[in-house]
Amino acid sequence: MVPARNLPDQIAAARSLAARLPQLVDESRRMATALRSGLHGNRKVGPGSDFWQFRPYIAGDPTGQIDWRRSARSDKTYIRQTEWQASHTYWIWPLFGMSSFWASDAKGPPKADRMMVIALALADLLLRNGETVGAFDPPHSRITVHDQLAKLGHAMLAAPSDMDAGGNNIHPGRRHTVLIVGDFLEFAPLERAPAPILRRLVHNQNDGALIQVLDPAECTPDFAGRIDFTNTNDTVIFRSEKFEDLRAEFIHRSRKWRGRIRDAAMASQWLYDQHITDQSPSQTLLALYQHITERPVRSGKTTASPPNAGHRP
Repeated sequence: MVPARNLPDQIAAARSLAARLPQLVDESRRMATALRSGLHGNRKVGPGSDFWQFRPYIAGDPTGQIDWRRSARSDKTYIRQTEWQASHTYWIWPLFGMSSFWASDAKGPPKADRMMVIALALADLLLRNGETVGAFDPPHSRITVHDQLAKLGHAMLAAPSDMDAGGNNIHPGRRHTVLIVGDFLEFAPLERAPAPILRRLVHNQNDGALIQVLDPAECTPDFAGRIDFTNTNDTVIFRSEKFEDLRAEFIHRSRKWRGRIRDAAMASQWLYDQHITDQSPSQTLLALYQHITERPVRSGKTTASPPNAGHRP
Protein backbone atom coordinates (compact mmCIF):
# COMPACT_ATOMS: atom_id res chain seq x y z
CA MET A 1 0.00 0.00 0.00
CA VAL A 2 1.59 3.26 -1.15
CA PRO A 3 0.40 6.85 -1.42
CA ALA A 4 -0.64 7.77 -4.97
CA ARG A 5 2.26 10.13 -5.54
CA ASN A 6 4.76 9.67 -8.38
CA LEU A 7 3.49 6.13 -9.07
CA PRO A 8 4.88 5.33 -12.56
CA ASP A 9 3.79 2.97 -15.27
CA GLN A 10 5.55 -0.32 -14.51
CA ILE A 11 6.61 -1.15 -18.07
CA ALA A 12 7.97 2.34 -18.71
CA ALA A 13 9.72 2.33 -15.32
CA ALA A 14 11.32 -1.06 -16.01
CA ARG A 15 12.58 0.14 -19.39
CA SER A 16 13.95 3.26 -17.75
CA LEU A 17 15.74 1.13 -15.15
CA ALA A 18 17.25 -1.01 -17.91
CA ALA A 19 18.46 2.16 -19.67
CA ARG A 20 20.13 3.32 -16.45
CA LEU A 21 21.79 -0.06 -15.91
CA PRO A 22 25.29 1.00 -17.12
CA GLN A 23 25.23 3.91 -14.66
CA LEU A 24 24.05 1.65 -11.84
CA VAL A 25 26.75 -0.92 -12.67
CA ASP A 26 29.40 1.80 -12.37
CA GLU A 27 27.94 2.96 -9.05
CA SER A 28 27.86 -0.58 -7.69
CA ARG A 29 31.47 -1.19 -8.73
CA ARG A 30 32.63 1.98 -7.00
CA MET A 31 30.82 0.95 -3.83
CA ALA A 32 32.23 -2.59 -3.96
CA THR A 33 35.75 -1.26 -4.49
CA ALA A 34 35.45 1.10 -1.52
CA LEU A 35 34.19 -1.69 0.74
CA ARG A 36 36.70 -4.24 -0.50
CA SER A 37 39.58 -1.99 0.50
CA GLY A 38 38.39 -2.16 4.12
CA LEU A 39 37.87 -5.92 4.29
CA HIS A 40 41.25 -6.82 5.77
CA GLY A 41 41.73 -10.42 6.78
CA ASN A 42 38.30 -11.51 5.58
CA ARG A 43 38.11 -15.26 5.00
CA LYS A 44 37.78 -16.11 1.34
CA VAL A 45 35.84 -19.09 0.06
CA GLY A 46 36.02 -20.22 -3.53
CA PRO A 47 38.04 -22.15 -6.10
CA GLY A 48 41.48 -22.57 -4.65
CA SER A 49 44.34 -24.92 -3.88
CA ASP A 50 44.28 -25.87 -0.22
CA PHE A 51 47.24 -28.04 0.79
CA TRP A 52 46.42 -31.72 1.12
CA GLN A 53 49.58 -33.83 1.28
CA PHE A 54 53.05 -34.54 -0.15
CA ARG A 55 53.70 -37.61 -2.28
CA PRO A 56 56.79 -38.88 -4.13
CA TYR A 57 57.33 -37.59 -7.64
CA ILE A 58 56.29 -39.97 -10.45
CA ALA A 59 57.53 -39.70 -14.00
CA GLY A 60 55.06 -37.61 -15.97
CA ASP A 61 54.01 -35.37 -13.08
CA PRO A 62 54.09 -31.63 -13.91
CA THR A 63 57.36 -30.18 -12.69
CA GLY A 64 55.51 -27.10 -11.55
CA GLN A 65 53.93 -29.18 -8.76
CA ILE A 66 57.31 -30.15 -7.25
CA ASP A 67 57.82 -28.75 -3.76
CA TRP A 68 61.54 -28.00 -3.86
CA ARG A 69 61.76 -26.98 -0.22
CA ARG A 70 60.30 -30.30 0.96
CA SER A 71 62.40 -32.23 -1.58
CA ALA A 72 65.61 -30.56 -0.37
CA ARG A 73 65.14 -32.16 3.06
CA SER A 74 65.10 -35.67 1.59
CA ASP A 75 66.72 -37.87 -1.02
CA LYS A 76 63.44 -38.02 -2.89
CA THR A 77 61.51 -35.50 -4.95
CA TYR A 78 58.04 -34.66 -3.65
CA ILE A 79 54.88 -33.34 -5.28
CA ARG A 80 52.73 -30.94 -3.32
CA GLN A 81 49.17 -32.20 -3.75
CA THR A 82 46.26 -29.84 -3.25
CA GLU A 83 42.57 -30.34 -2.62
CA TRP A 84 40.07 -28.58 -4.85
CA GLN A 85 37.68 -26.24 -3.09
CA ALA A 86 34.57 -25.60 -5.16
CA SER A 87 33.02 -22.16 -5.37
CA HIS A 88 29.73 -21.47 -3.63
CA THR A 89 26.65 -20.36 -5.59
CA TYR A 90 24.75 -17.23 -4.54
CA TRP A 91 21.36 -16.41 -6.06
CA ILE A 92 20.47 -12.71 -5.88
CA TRP A 93 16.80 -11.87 -6.44
CA PRO A 94 15.77 -8.19 -6.54
CA LEU A 95 11.97 -7.88 -6.62
CA PHE A 96 11.17 -5.19 -9.19
CA GLY A 97 7.43 -4.97 -8.58
CA MET A 98 5.46 -1.84 -9.39
CA SER A 99 5.88 -0.42 -5.88
CA SER A 100 9.69 -0.63 -6.20
CA PHE A 101 9.65 2.18 -8.79
CA TRP A 102 7.95 4.60 -6.44
CA ALA A 103 9.65 7.47 -4.62
CA SER A 104 8.09 9.98 -2.27
CA ASP A 105 10.56 12.65 -3.35
CA ALA A 106 11.28 13.31 -7.01
CA LYS A 107 14.88 14.13 -6.06
CA GLY A 108 15.44 10.85 -4.25
CA PRO A 109 16.23 7.49 -5.87
CA PRO A 110 13.39 5.03 -6.44
CA LYS A 111 13.69 1.84 -4.45
CA ALA A 112 14.38 -0.17 -7.63
CA ASP A 113 17.59 1.78 -8.32
CA ARG A 114 18.89 1.18 -4.82
CA MET A 115 17.92 -2.50 -4.97
CA MET A 116 19.89 -2.93 -8.19
CA VAL A 117 22.95 -1.15 -6.78
CA ILE A 118 22.96 -3.32 -3.65
CA ALA A 119 22.46 -6.49 -5.70
CA LEU A 120 25.22 -5.71 -8.22
CA ALA A 121 27.69 -4.42 -5.63
CA LEU A 122 27.23 -7.59 -3.61
CA ALA A 123 27.65 -9.67 -6.78
CA ASP A 124 30.88 -7.80 -7.59
CA LEU A 125 32.29 -8.56 -4.12
CA LEU A 126 31.36 -12.24 -4.36
CA LEU A 127 32.65 -12.70 -7.90
CA ARG A 128 36.02 -11.17 -7.03
CA ASN A 129 36.12 -13.63 -4.15
CA GLY A 130 35.87 -16.55 -6.57
CA GLU A 131 32.16 -17.30 -6.11
CA THR A 132 29.37 -17.97 -8.61
CA VAL A 133 26.41 -15.57 -8.75
CA GLY A 134 23.08 -16.27 -10.43
CA ALA A 135 19.69 -14.70 -11.10
CA PHE A 136 16.23 -16.22 -11.26
CA ASP A 137 15.46 -15.30 -14.87
CA PRO A 138 13.95 -18.17 -16.92
CA PRO A 139 17.35 -19.70 -17.91
CA HIS A 140 18.71 -19.18 -14.35
CA SER A 141 21.72 -17.25 -15.64
CA ARG A 142 24.95 -17.64 -13.67
CA ILE A 143 28.23 -15.79 -14.02
CA THR A 144 31.69 -16.30 -12.57
CA VAL A 145 33.54 -13.13 -13.63
CA HIS A 146 32.85 -9.58 -12.47
CA ASP A 147 33.13 -8.19 -16.02
CA GLN A 148 29.65 -9.60 -16.73
CA LEU A 149 27.78 -7.50 -14.15
CA ALA A 150 25.68 -5.84 -16.87
CA LYS A 151 24.59 -9.27 -18.12
CA LEU A 152 23.64 -10.23 -14.58
CA GLY A 153 21.68 -6.99 -14.18
CA HIS A 154 19.60 -7.72 -17.28
CA ALA A 155 18.97 -11.26 -15.98
CA MET A 156 17.76 -9.80 -12.67
CA LEU A 157 15.31 -7.59 -14.55
CA ALA A 158 13.87 -10.72 -16.22
CA ALA A 159 13.34 -12.57 -12.91
CA PRO A 160 9.88 -12.76 -11.27
CA SER A 161 8.93 -9.45 -9.70
CA ASP A 162 6.71 -10.88 -6.95
CA MET A 163 8.11 -13.14 -4.24
CA ASP A 164 4.68 -14.47 -3.28
CA ALA A 165 3.59 -15.29 -6.85
CA GLY A 166 6.96 -16.31 -8.27
CA GLY A 167 8.45 -18.05 -5.24
CA ASN A 168 6.96 -21.45 -6.05
CA ASN A 169 8.73 -21.47 -9.42
CA ILE A 170 12.15 -20.74 -7.93
CA HIS A 171 14.51 -23.72 -7.75
CA PRO A 172 17.94 -22.63 -6.48
CA GLY A 173 19.29 -26.15 -5.88
CA ARG A 174 20.66 -27.42 -2.57
CA ARG A 175 23.02 -25.81 -0.07
CA HIS A 176 23.18 -22.58 -1.99
CA THR A 177 22.62 -19.06 -0.68
CA VAL A 178 19.55 -17.03 -1.70
CA LEU A 179 19.56 -13.25 -1.22
CA ILE A 180 16.22 -11.52 -1.75
CA VAL A 181 16.10 -7.72 -2.03
CA GLY A 182 12.73 -5.95 -2.10
CA ASP A 183 10.20 -3.79 -0.33
CA PHE A 184 7.93 -6.84 0.36
CA LEU A 185 4.80 -4.70 0.10
CA GLU A 186 2.93 -7.71 -1.27
CA PHE A 187 3.06 -9.03 2.31
CA ALA A 188 1.58 -5.90 3.89
CA PRO A 189 -1.88 -7.50 4.35
CA LEU A 190 -1.99 -9.45 7.60
CA GLU A 191 -3.08 -12.68 5.91
CA ARG A 192 0.02 -12.82 3.71
CA ALA A 193 3.56 -13.65 4.84
CA PRO A 194 6.81 -14.87 3.22
CA ALA A 195 7.22 -17.72 5.71
CA PRO A 196 5.94 -20.57 3.45
CA ILE A 197 8.31 -19.59 0.64
CA LEU A 198 11.25 -19.36 3.02
CA ARG A 199 10.42 -22.75 4.55
CA ARG A 200 10.53 -24.33 1.10
CA LEU A 201 13.93 -22.81 0.38
CA VAL A 202 15.31 -23.78 3.80
CA HIS A 203 14.05 -27.34 3.27
CA ASN A 204 16.77 -27.68 0.61
CA GLN A 205 19.38 -26.56 3.17
CA ASN A 206 19.76 -23.14 1.58
CA ASP A 207 21.06 -20.23 3.61
CA GLY A 208 19.87 -16.72 2.81
CA ALA A 209 18.89 -13.18 3.66
CA LEU A 210 16.02 -10.75 3.22
CA ILE A 211 17.02 -7.15 2.60
CA GLN A 212 14.06 -4.80 2.82
CA VAL A 213 14.53 -1.57 0.85
CA LEU A 214 12.07 1.17 1.76
CA ASP A 215 11.32 4.78 0.98
CA PRO A 216 11.54 7.09 4.03
CA ALA A 217 7.83 7.88 3.70
CA GLU A 218 6.98 4.22 4.20
CA CYS A 219 8.46 4.37 7.70
CA THR A 220 7.93 7.95 8.88
CA PRO A 221 5.69 9.76 6.35
CA ASP A 222 5.66 13.54 6.14
CA PHE A 223 2.34 13.78 4.30
CA ALA A 224 -0.35 16.23 5.30
CA GLY A 225 -3.86 16.93 4.16
CA ARG A 226 -5.73 14.74 1.68
CA ILE A 227 -3.82 11.58 0.66
CA ASP A 228 -5.01 8.68 -1.50
CA PHE A 229 -3.52 5.22 -1.02
CA THR A 230 -3.51 2.88 -4.02
CA ASN A 231 -2.68 -0.74 -4.70
CA THR A 232 -0.37 -1.95 -7.47
CA ASN A 233 -3.29 -1.78 -9.92
CA ASP A 234 -3.46 1.98 -9.28
CA THR A 235 -6.84 1.59 -7.58
CA VAL A 236 -7.57 3.84 -4.62
CA ILE A 237 -8.11 1.61 -1.59
CA PHE A 238 -8.05 4.26 1.14
CA ARG A 239 -8.50 8.03 1.25
CA SER A 240 -7.45 10.25 4.11
CA GLU A 241 -8.81 13.76 4.29
CA LYS A 242 -6.36 14.76 7.02
CA PHE A 243 -3.38 12.44 7.08
CA GLU A 244 -1.66 14.09 10.04
CA ASP A 245 -4.39 12.63 12.28
CA LEU A 246 -3.44 9.12 11.08
CA ARG A 247 0.35 9.43 11.06
CA ALA A 248 0.92 7.72 14.42
CA GLU A 249 -1.29 4.76 13.44
CA PHE A 250 0.45 4.53 10.05
CA ILE A 251 3.88 4.38 11.73
CA HIS A 252 2.61 1.71 14.15
CA ARG A 253 1.24 -0.46 11.32
CA SER A 254 4.38 -0.01 9.26
CA ARG A 255 6.54 -1.11 12.18
CA LYS A 256 4.30 -4.14 12.75
CA TRP A 257 4.44 -5.14 9.07
CA ARG A 258 8.24 -4.85 8.94
CA GLY A 259 8.42 -6.87 12.13
CA ARG A 260 6.55 -9.73 10.46
CA ILE A 261 9.04 -9.75 7.58
CA ARG A 262 11.94 -9.75 10.04
CA ASP A 263 10.40 -12.54 12.14
CA ALA A 264 9.82 -14.72 9.05
CA ALA A 265 13.49 -14.37 8.11
CA MET A 266 14.77 -15.08 11.61
CA ALA A 267 12.47 -18.10 11.99
CA SER A 268 14.31 -19.63 9.03
CA GLN A 269 17.67 -18.52 10.49
CA TRP A 270 18.10 -16.07 7.63
CA LEU A 271 19.54 -12.61 7.97
CA TYR A 272 17.16 -9.65 7.94
CA ASP A 273 18.35 -6.12 7.31
CA GLN A 274 16.60 -2.92 6.35
CA HIS A 275 17.76 -0.10 4.10
CA ILE A 276 16.10 3.30 3.72
CA THR A 277 16.79 5.05 0.40
CA ASP A 278 17.77 8.38 1.98
CA GLN A 279 20.74 6.63 3.63
CA SER A 280 23.97 5.23 2.20
CA PRO A 281 23.69 1.53 1.29
CA SER A 282 27.30 0.86 2.35
CA GLN A 283 26.43 -0.24 5.89
CA THR A 284 23.76 -2.68 4.68
CA LEU A 285 26.04 -4.06 1.97
CA LEU A 286 28.95 -4.56 4.37
CA ALA A 287 26.79 -6.31 6.99
CA LEU A 288 25.27 -8.56 4.34
CA TYR A 289 28.60 -9.47 2.75
CA GLN A 290 30.29 -10.25 6.05
CA HIS A 291 27.32 -12.31 7.23
CA ILE A 292 27.10 -14.54 4.17
CA THR A 293 30.86 -15.05 3.76
CA GLU A 294 31.63 -15.77 7.40
CA ARG A 295 28.59 -17.86 8.32
CA PRO A 296 28.87 -21.63 7.79
CA VAL A 297 26.59 -23.09 5.14
CA ARG A 298 23.90 -25.51 6.29
CA SER A 299 25.04 -29.10 6.14
CA GLY A 300 23.02 -32.13 7.13
CA LYS A 301 21.44 -31.61 10.54
CA THR A 302 23.90 -28.94 11.62
CA THR A 303 22.28 -25.54 12.04
CA ALA A 304 24.04 -22.25 11.75
CA SER A 305 24.32 -19.82 14.59
CA PRO A 306 21.43 -17.34 14.93
CA PRO A 307 21.86 -14.43 12.47
CA ASN A 308 22.21 -10.79 13.29
CA ALA A 309 18.76 -9.26 13.16
CA GLY A 310 20.01 -6.21 11.27
CA HIS A 311 18.18 -2.94 11.77
CA ARG A 312 15.18 -3.35 14.02
CA PRO A 313 12.07 -1.84 12.48
